[in-house]
Amino acid sequence: MNYYFQSAKITAPQDDRRWGSCFVENDLMVLLEIETDNSKPASQLGKSVLDTILLEFQNKTVKDKNTVKSLLKEISGNPYLKTVIIALNSGSDLFLGCLGKGQAVLIRNEKSGTIISGGFISQGEITFGDQIIFHSDRLASVLDAVDLDKLYHTGNLQQIEEELAARLSSDVNATGCAVLAVIVTEKKVDVSADLPVRGSQISVFVKNILQSGFFKKFYKIRSLFGFYYSIKDKKKRFLISLVTVLFIFLLLNIGISILRSKNSQKVKEINNSLETVKGQYDEALALIELNPVRSRELLSSAKMAVGNLLKTTGKKTREYKLLSDWFNKISSSEVDAYKIYKLTAVPLFFDITLIKPGGIGNDIAYYQEKKVILDKKNKTVYFLDTKTKEAKILAGIDTVKNAVAVSVHGSYVYVFNDEGIYRIDIVSKESKKVIERDKNWTDISDMEAYAGNLYLLDRGSNSVWKYIAAEEGFSDRISYVNKGVSADLRSMAQISIDGSVWAAGSSGIIKFTSGNRDIFSFADFSETVTGIDAISTSDENNYLYLLDKTLERIIIFDKEGVYNSQYQWPDLKNADGLAASEKEGKIYILIKDKIHAIDLK
Repeated sequence: MNYYFQSAKITAPQDDRRWGSCFVENDLMVLLEIETDNSKPASQLGKSVLDTILLEFQNKTVKDKNTVKSLLKEISGNPYLKTVIIALNSGSDLFLGCLGKGQAVLIRNEKSGTIISGGFISQGEITFGDQIIFHSDRLASVLDAVDLDKLYHTGNLQQIEEELAARLSSDVNATGCAVLAVIVTEKKVDVSADLPVRGSQISVFVKNILQSGFFKKFYKIRSLFGFYYSIKDKKKRFLISLVTVLFIFLLLNIGISILRSKNSQKVKEINNSLETVKGQYDEALALIELNPVRSRELLSSAKMAVGNLLKTTGKKTREYKLLSDWFNKISSSEVDAYKIYKLTAVPLFFDITLIKPGGIGNDIAYYQEKKVILDKKNKTVYFLDTKTKEAKILAGIDTVKNAVAVSVHGSYVYVFNDEGIYRIDIVSKESKKVIERDKNWTDISDMEAYAGNLYLLDRGSNSVWKYIAAEEGFSDRISYVNKGVSADLRSMAQISIDGSVWAAGSSGIIKFTSGNRDIFSFADFSETVTGIDAISTSDENNYLYLLDKTLERIIIFDKEGVYNSQYQWPDLKNADGLAASEKEGKIYILIKDKIHAIDLK
């Protein structure tokens, strides 16, 4: 069964910082939004991303979920990508994928539902009459819930385009916003195809041909032939024929000369541009180790230049092949410049079931070579020395209860549950409640031990509580965050401490030093870090290690926010925690009942 996608592409006004676009062609649909830091024009970066998608799609012979995943991975390293939704149609199947914050909403029989959202890939069956709206989450800042629902159920593409374009143009918050609306209809029949035409179809077909501009021009040409054959004198007819042939020959020569001139200019333009690209490429390779930030900038500039040339070059020309080779060459070098290590397998370091049959891990904490694992299902805490591989059970249900967090410092392990905080001696395994439950605790999501003190991340009260170690137990609760310091911790899931307190979660990272908000921002790779599932650092580590389960990777930054490298491994989407040790040269990954170890490069 054939399908045809009628579409309405709505984009808000753009500026140098924000840009949005929609694309629909050859069973491929793309919605793209870019946001920069003003260092580069958003439109150039956006077009480069779209070129990358289209070039990669041209090389695909199969349309399925793996194709969508491959297209998304090809662009996932772009530092300015805010939202991209890719949809592929194959027969009655629609394959969708999304990076960033966006969604696709399907409307069928007046019922609507989200069929894809940020960080996922999905598949579904389409049918005639289906309507699909693609948009980023930014649309919710322009339209409220009522207006969004009205948009989903309008059902008329022209009306959607007219009304939504007016709203987006009049709202400054919508700058660079894009919305793609499509309706699935039966594929139109090509009238030039050799198919039977019956009944009233014949009259419509004939009427359209008669009214076409082509027919009118053809009629004038036919009149000229009539004039030619009306001349009886053979010499005059011969002379007219000769002049006509010479005139046509002259026009052909002029056309060929113009075409050659244009081709020559195009080739010259390509050669000049490639000279610059080659210079940037060679310099980038030389700087990969010495100055990787500059190397990535040069490669990005070179790739954009080649991408722009590819758009205006015929696909069957020698120049297009040359440009394609350069594009692929630069893309390959970007992997080295960004130090992207794509792992197909990571060695197993330890099996938790060796300590306890049926044991699993939900959280991992570490202090030097000492690692502790919290098993919420079996209400157990395990200990593992990653240097000697000594392993044992430290505590069971009487201490663990309904624990939500575990931490370790020195020779003690700390467990947080509804009754308070328990301390476990690693050697003797003796446990003792050291802090009673506090009525001021609201939503404790993580606990860290540092320099003997304890820190609790309390999202509900938007606080970090600190307990100072004393000779007998701990001090009363105090707020680590100083008065007057503004910070939103409600979306944070974990903290990690190296002298400063790092809070990480779906909205990024917040850094505190001595109770004050510290300046921190990502550099060179910032906009792709849309959510952090786990963070690992310490005073022995020079870097921050961030787990991004959605894109199946661990991204590494220095503590000034400058990007360093990343490790990609498909199984990272199932990770339950990580512990990075530069001293040991490994990143330990907890996945259910296994601990894997990535060797740092």
